[in-house]
Amino acid sequence: MTIETVRHRAPLALAAALLLAVPTLASAQDPTAAAVSGPLLSPFAAARVAIVPVQLWRADTMAWSKALVWSEVRNALDSAVSMQLRERGLGKRWAYAEDVVRSAKRNPTYASDPYALGATRWRAVPPKAGEALPGLLADNLRTVTALGDTRYALIPVELRAAGDAVVLRLVLADTRARTVVWAGDLISPAGPGMIEALATRVADLIIEP
Repeated sequence: MTIETVRHRAPLALAAALLLAVPTLASAQDPTAAAVSGPLLSPFAAARVAIVPVQLWRADTMAWSKALVWSEVRNALDSAVSMQLRERGLGKRWAYAEDVVRSAKRNPTYASDPYALGATRWRAVPPKAGEALPGLLADNLRTVTALGDTRYALIPVELRAAGDAVVLRLVLADTRARTVVWAGDLISPAGPGMIEALATRVADLIIEP
């Protein structure tokens, strides 16, 4: 099963709805100001980044999407992303969704709900590089990264059904500067292997197999 970013070969029927510009990473606040070679987000492989749980799900009229149990799908995708990155050697440099959830449970008076961080605005209007984070989301992400001793957060904003495909919207945020660093959509054919396919594509953005 193949999977593509929307900026490559997304089906024409979906392209207009899914198109999201992929900005340049180089800036004074990024881990590197040099041109990126290799995976798009490879400069962040050596940084401290927290991956939060997938935030939102949107079904459509397709029967397969209505039949999904969201809590199970979310846990499966969070776990698959963690497994892919660990297997590629990212190890403990990043904090994964399960780490974020564990930290929140240990600090209930300080941490926000890791499953509801306030990314709803980005469902309809995708963010752009350099854009300020929504206030509530920015505040919640600071608690996440403070507990994990990280600066950046990778936010799987929404998994949504789109006919015979699934789309995962990702945003990379600098939680100290409270700004968006990068945003993009990943797309995969719907089916039994879609979770593994999406997790592989997320990992492909960061570190080579």
